[in-house]
Amino acid sequence: MNLAIHDLLTCCHQLGSDKAVERKKEIEKFRRLICDPETVQQLDQNSDSKHGKQMNWDTVFRFLQKYIQKEAEGVRLTKPNTSASAQATREKKMKQLSSLFKYFIMCANKRAPRIKCQELLNYVIDTINESSRYAIYGADCNSILLKDILKVRKYWCEISPQQWSDLQNLYFKLFLNPSGDVNKVLVARIIYTLTRGLCFQTDKFSSDTLNIFSKVIHRARQERNLAGLEHIFAAINVFLPIYAMNYRMQVCKTGEEILSTVLFIWAQYKPKDALKKQIIQFIQFQICVHHPNGAKTQEEGTWKEIFLLDLHSWTTFFLN
Repeated sequence: MNLAIHDLLTCCHQLGSDKAVERKKEIEKFRRLICDPETVQQLDQNSDSKHGKQMNWDTVFRFLQKYIQKEAEGVRLTKPNTSASAQATREKKMKQLSSLFKYFIMCANKRAPRIKCQELLNYVIDTINESSRYAIYGADCNSILLKDILKVRKYWCEISPQQWSDLQNLYFKLFLNPSGDVNKVLVARIIYTLTRGLCFQTDKFSSDTLNIFSKVIHRARQERNLAGLEHIFAAINVFLPIYAMNYRMQVCKTGEEILSTVLFIWAQYKPKDALKKQIIQFIQFQICVHHPNGAKTQEEGTWKEIFLLDLHSWTTFFLN
């Protein structure tokens, strides 16, 4: 075994120590080793090799996950009524854990995506589903999903159709029922990207997605909160044209169901230009799907007369 890899393996085993002092000492060594040129080169070679018995980036990632879980458990068990200094120490530890996770991914994937997609996805999903872990480093986990997983083309091809659907549902729940200081704009951006993945990488479509989109729009009106709504409409504008190819009736009904809410949001909440642009695109598509090729009667192919105004009239209405 390469000497650099041997040192890293020894360090990884020490990260599992029950003594916090030893773990603290070893984690500093761990940080140095995963950016050491010789160690990085060997891990890259082992990760690219077809021989799975050698220590590679995935092996190191599994050790790191166990370390983070052990440290996070210690943070979670901290008594809530402790002193201000103890709370400050707790918050510092939380930031360090998040920083370490992001730093490791950067070191591993800087030259090419070498951590297996499924390893990263499982970690993200487990973090979101476990409230105590999400409270500690959920925000960074969301950022990693968007920037380090969903923006990597190789990973797109490795995410299964069921995973695209499950992830979308998971983030819909997070958007509709945010806990703590969840960044709804970031969550909405993730929903948009997941919707694109669902549409372009799979043929797994469900009417439940339409229902959830409708629920999100109605909830925005009720809560008078437009945070992230432009990304939600952008996701709708990706999903509807593809879904309408086989389910025109459902798409038309969804448009009719949320039209009054969309008009209310436009008139009463004074949305920003980015959201206005997406709303106009939504209306344009509804006109097209209700009245294909400009049809004005049912004999010509129109669905209903609710969108019978021509495109110029709708555009004039919104611009005014």
